[in-house]
Amino acid sequence: MPDLTIIGGKIASAHGLRRADITVAGGKIVSLAKLSRKQIARASKTVDARGCLVIPGAVDPHVHFQLDIAPGLRTADDFATGSRAALAGGITTVIDYTAPTGQQSPLDALAARRKQADGAIHVDYGLHNVLINWKPQWANQMDSLALQGAPSVKLFTTYRDRGWQANDVMLYQVMEACRQAGVTVCLHAENDSLIEMFAGRISPTNLGAQSLALSRPPICEIEAVARAITLAEATGVHLHLVHLSCAESARLLSNAHQRGLPISGETCPQFLALDQNKLAGPQGHLWACCPPLRDRKNRLGLQKALQQNVFQALATDHCAFSHEQKDRWAGDYRHIPCGLPGVETARSLTYTLGPDQKKLSLKQWIWLHSEGPARLFGIYPQKGCLQPGADADIVLWDQNARWRVKASRLASACDWSPYQNMQLSGRARQVLLRGQEVFKDGKLGDDLPMGKYLQRRRQKPSQLALNAFF
Repeated sequence: MPDLTIIGGKIASAHGLRRADITVAGGKIVSLAKLSRKQIARASKTVDARGCLVIPGAVDPHVHFQLDIAPGLRTADDFATGSRAALAGGITTVIDYTAPTGQQSPLDALAARRKQADGAIHVDYGLHNVLINWKPQWANQMDSLALQGAPSVKLFTTYRDRGWQANDVMLYQVMEACRQAGVTVCLHAENDSLIEMFAGRISPTNLGAQSLALSRPPICEIEAVARAITLAEATGVHLHLVHLSCAESARLLSNAHQRGLPISGETCPQFLALDQNKLAGPQGHLWACCPPLRDRKNRLGLQKALQQNVFQALATDHCAFSHEQKDRWAGDYRHIPCGLPGVETARSLTYTLGPDQKKLSLKQWIWLHSEGPARLFGIYPQKGCLQPGADADIVLWDQNARWRVKASRLASACDWSPYQNMQLSGRARQVLLRGQEVFKDGKLGDDLPMGKYLQRRRQKPSQLALNAFF
């Protein structure tokens, strides 16, 4: 006997629209078909989806919950509040990051991070393995990470002052080890030496938060992206470029695709919706993130690249700091906690910029938030789609909703929003996680389920099918 039927809605996926009802049992989708009244009556519960699109729960492959940036400085959203905000926005799966300390090995960091998340998080989740203080003998742990369901690592080409920077030798060694183990390399690509040079040309206090953008101009990202693609081509690894902010970076990614390289990329809602003029003025430091917001030309260039199917995922890079935490900068841009909240507003924001304004098709929008990232990171078809056997992560999406962002009404623990007072179109009316109702009509459930750790599968570069949507 089915636990649930969803009737009367239009099922929308990366492959089109169809009229069908959905049957759910044991947290899984059992069927998509027109049901008779007798079949509907057999279910323990029926959800009326009339007037809504029925879409997959989103997969956000880049979030930072409960992240300690410095002694006494932790992100405003922990695993509990961050995941509650995600559910309110129609995101049912996230991939966070390990947070290694000192000389902690990748396997130890993975175990420690799981201990923090398990029993606290309310969405299903995976983890990317952050690699710092790399030791060549850790190459032997890459296979073990994959066997433990975490077949992806993250490196930085910047943040040398924090001890996070991977130089070219480390990049190459990690890429070699990951290629052999079938592990994806995720990369934050900015040239640290150029950042240091540009930072030396400006005052850390005279121009306020605008100094952040001046210290990290587009060339810092573009050069690092080009270099990373070259190294990835030489090693044959699957490279995933995170939070790309520049139109030229998107062009380099597109060129890599045309050459048949297994290189994927993501961009973020903030780079599609906001300009660097947000950094001006006395409150500009609130909008500080790395890489920084760019100018209008880059913003429009990224929107065009999205339309041209250059990216494989939309990710939020949710890294929330409260107004008080941001104010710690005391006028020196080097001390701003960089990061923006985004999981709760992401789908409405990209829907507004995309399908609502006819700048993205509905299929493209759904793909970028669900099937695309699920395929990239080894959880498709369990996640990211509506088909028999998939987890019943389902969102009833109200295309006709019109709402204004008010931080005080959001579920995030962060007390401000970068999109405050912005008028958005489309919103989740109801959200199911593995068949359980977790959000309805603007309210989260009183007894939210605990999220499950996902055993992600490793992906062979030759099987990535980056253009599967097309």
